[in-house]
Amino acid sequence: MRLALALLVGLTGPAMAQEIVAARLIAPTDRYAHAVLGDALEWGGLELTLSDARRLRFTLPDSHVFEDITARVGDFDGDGRAEVLVVETSLTHGAALAIYDTDGRRAATPYIGQPNRWLAPAGWGDFDGDGRIEIAYVDRPHLARELVFVRLTGDRLTELARAPGFTNHRIGDSAIAGGTRRCNARDTVVVASADWSRMMEVRLGSDAVIATDIGPWPAQGPDLTVCP
Repeated sequence: MRLALALLVGLTGPAMAQEIVAARLIAPTDRYAHAVLGDALEWGGLELTLSDARRLRFTLPDSHVFEDITARVGDFDGDGRAEVLVVETSLTHGAALAIYDTDGRRAATPYIGQPNRWLAPAGWGDFDGDGRIEIAYVDRPHLARELVFVRLTGDRLTELARAPGFTNHRIGDSAIAGGTRRCNARDTVVVASADWSRMMEVRLGSDAVIATDIGPWPAQGPDLTVCP
């Protein structure tokens, strides 16, 4: 379902022929009174910068917002072309993880199911060592605290595994904690234990979440450039 309306700014020609090189959230709006990220503003639009310097803008309907701190550019399906990862929220059904390309929203997880329920992206990488990319996020980091792994295949985000007991965000924080770390040729996602006491390094096994306690959660957050 393509919710956003597109506007191409700049030179004429098909957007599909170009690569996405940057993305940002635009059009601040106060139409969703959740403020989980510390203020009353969310975002009503998404702007993609293409490799020929044109900008492609997508505007959400009034029933939705982008409830996120940034728009993340990455190759999420391994096809050599970049897509964009964002949290897209329905004012009536809560948050979903969404992937955008030059045609608009390509794939999304189901909405959580009620307003004022959010999810926090945790990172992406080859978390099971099979050569394909997985995306990790925390489903309701203040309530359910479930770490979820999904994979983008075609126009679908397929859930691979989930496990309780993890978080990466405190209500009101303007940042999401942790992220992806690559050590010894292996990608892992680093998040906090549900009570914020421990730093957890997590990867995927055979349809299972494998977590390793790597020490106390640091006051300034983990340094993802340092391998344990």
